[in-house]
Amino acid sequence: MTFNMDMGTFVVAAIGAWIAFSQLRKINDQIGIAVKNQKMDSLKIVLEIETQMNSRKLEFNKAAKSVREADNKGTLDEGALEIFRDYFNTTKESYLNSLDRLCYCIEKDYISDKDWRTEYRNLVRDIISEFEEDFGEASPYNNIKKINKKWQQS
Repeated sequence: MTFNMDMGTFVVAAIGAWIAFSQLRKINDQIGIAVKNQKMDSLKIVLEIETQMNSRKLEFNKAAKSVREADNKGTLDEGALEIFRDYFNTTKESYLNSLDRLCYCIEKDYISDKDWRTEYRNLVRDIISEFEEDFGEASPYNNIKKINKKWQQS
């Protein structure tokens, strides 16, 4: 009788172990799918931010070109020059805001620091150097400043 109970217990335990293993494998597969989806969502976010940055950078470059061309012609009156300056400053602010958003995502680990450091390290440093007046103590671009400090120290 003991042999039959031991064999019965073994069969029940084996079935239980097989069910548990099967469930754990399914859970593991679901976690793998969730991780893959999370990576894809992060990539979509980054690509959207980069698209915004590129379009804003293009508009910023067009504004700078317009100001330089008008200034070279020497035909601008003070009112027209002021309009060009406003346009230039607006497009610069828009571009810097998009870069600040990217830096925020990096700072908060929404996207991987190591993936973007090599691509944006010099850009961030150069932007801060070129537009020093925009990165003073009261700068609204704190995320750019934080990421620059972090990247330049490493």
